[in-house]
Amino acid sequence: MEEVRAVLENDNCTTTSLIEDIPRTAASQYILEVSPLPRSSNKDTKKKKINSSKKIKTDYTSNIQRRLASVPCSPSVFKCFNGKCVQRSWFCDNGNDCGDNSDERYCAVDYGTPCPSGWVLCPNMQRCIPGHWMCDGITDCREISEETNCDNDVMKIPGVAAAKIKLQTWFLQKRKESICTDKWGPQIHRIAVALHLADESTFDPGNNTGDEIRYELTIQLLHRHLNDKKMNSQELSLYIHAMLVACMDPKDFYGDNLVLELRRRVEAAGNYTNPFQILALCNAEDTMTAKDVERVTAAFDSQYRPFWIDLQALASMALACISSRTKGIVDESVLDRMLQELKRHQFRNGTVDNFRTTALATQALFVHDSYKKEFDLNAAIQVLIDGLNENYSLLDAYYALPVFHAKSLLNITSDHCSKGPDTEEEALQKALDVDGETMAVQYSVWMGDKINLAQTWRLRVRTNSTIYAAIETVAKIDNRQKVKYSIVDGKPYVNAVNGLEDDPEMGIYWFIYLRSSNFDEQPKIVEESMCFRFFLKAIYLPRNCFRIIYQLFF
Repeated sequence: MEEVRAVLENDNCTTTSLIEDIPRTAASQYILEVSPLPRSSNKDTKKKKINSSKKIKTDYTSNIQRRLASVPCSPSVFKCFNGKCVQRSWFCDNGNDCGDNSDERYCAVDYGTPCPSGWVLCPNMQRCIPGHWMCDGITDCREISEETNCDNDVMKIPGVAAAKIKLQTWFLQKRKESICTDKWGPQIHRIAVALHLADESTFDPGNNTGDEIRYELTIQLLHRHLNDKKMNSQELSLYIHAMLVACMDPKDFYGDNLVLELRRRVEAAGNYTNPFQILALCNAEDTMTAKDVERVTAAFDSQYRPFWIDLQALASMALACISSRTKGIVDESVLDRMLQELKRHQFRNGTVDNFRTTALATQALFVHDSYKKEFDLNAAIQVLIDGLNENYSLLDAYYALPVFHAKSLLNITSDHCSKGPDTEEEALQKALDVDGETMAVQYSVWMGDKINLAQTWRLRVRTNSTIYAAIETVAKIDNRQKVKYSIVDGKPYVNAVNGLEDDPEMGIYWFIYLRSSNFDEQPKIVEESMCFRFFLKAIYLPRNCFRIIYQLFF
C-alpha cells in the first residue's frame, strides 16, 4: 500500500481505507475522488456512483488498477507469466489484469494449440487452465465443467487430468487436413471408440467431428464389408463397436446385419473364440448363451496362447458383460476368480507386463471396483502417465485413454444416441427438415426399357449436396427404397434397390441418371462426382435397365 499512497498523495488513513473497502467487482460503478484537497477537507472525500449512461467505466489496465490488483501468490489464485498473482475470478474475464495478458491468452483456443507446461485443456477443448485447478471444486471451464467425474478414484490421482486431455488431443490431431477423403485413416473404428469414451458428446447431432467420422466410417465399411470378403472377425467386431458409439445400427447396415454375421462366424468357429468377439456381441445386445460363457472361460484359461494376460482382461470384461445382461448363466465366483488372477500379474512398480497390458488389465478391474483390493491403482495409473512421455502407438493410446476416464470397453453402448421417430409421418418430417440454404430435387425410380414410372419423391436438400444425399434421404422416408452398394476399385456402385439386384445373366443393372429441370432434355448417366462422394461406372446395355432419376430444379 506504500506504493498506492505515493501515487494518490492523500491522507493515509482516509484514502487507504476507501481503496481497501471497494471491491473490484464494483469498480465499474464507483470511482474515488482523489483531487488534491486540504487535510481538513479529507472528511469530504467520498464514493460517487457513476451513471453508466454518462460516464465510461474504469480502465482496469491502468497502472493504478494493476497495482491494486496484485494479491499474494498461493495455489488458490492465478499466477501470471510475469510472476505477478491476481484473483482467480479475474482469469478469462476479458481484462488484461496481469499486464502481460497471460490471464487471457489461452481462453479461446482450438485443439491444435498446445497448452503451456503444467496446464490442461478443458473438456470442450476450447480453453487452457492450470492443471492444479482440475477437480478442486471450482469451475473454470465453459460449457462442460472440468469438475465432473471428479469423485472417482482415478481422477484423484495427480497427473490424470493432464494425461487424458493430452491423449484426447493426440487422437483429434490424427485427422489429416491435407487430403479430401480418408482423413482419419484405417484405424477410424478405434479412434471413434476412444473419442466417445473420452467425451460422450462426440457423436451428438451437430458435432462436426462426429459427423465426419460417421461419414468416413460408413464409406470405409462399405468398402471393406461389401467388397473385401477377407475382413476377419476381430475387425468386424471393431466396426460393430465403432457403429454403436457413432449412433449407427450394426444390425441394419444397408440391409446387412453385421451382428448376425459375427454371430454366425462365432458359431462356426472351432474350439477357440477370441473373447473380444463375444464382448462385441454382448455390447451390441445380441442374445448371450451358456455356450458363450464356455467360450469366454476357455479363452481365459488358454495359458499357452500368446498375449495371454491381454486375452484374460478381454475375457473378464466379456464375462462381466454377459453377467450384467443375462441373469443366471454366469457363476459370479468364476468372474471373481478371473479378476483375482489379473491382480496377481501386477509387479511392485505397478506394471502388468507392459504399458498396453497394464491399461487393459486396469480396464477389466473397474468391474465391481475390483481394483480397490489387492491392486495398486495409483501405481498402475502412474505407469500409464509416465508412458506418455515416450513413444506410444495408437493401440496403446486406445487402451489407455478410457482408463484415465475410469471407463472400459464395457462402456461401449448406443444408449447416448437419440432415438429415431416412431411413426412414418415423423420420419418423413425429419428427413425433409433441412437447415441452411437448400435446393429442390425430384427423385424417381424408373424401370424398364420404356421408362415406366414406378415412384417419385420431391425433396429439399442442402445446396451442393450429392446424389448420395437424395438416395439416403428417400431411404429414410421409405425403408423399402434402401440401396445396397458394391465397391469396385474403392468406389461404391449401386447394385440393388428395394431388393431388386443387378442380374448379369438377365442383363439387368441399376444406373443413376441426372437431368435439369428442363423436361425436354434426356437424362444423362452419372459417372462420377467430386471428392469420393459418389461414383458410378457407365455401362451401356441395349435393354432391361433400372434407372434412378435425380432431377434438379433451379
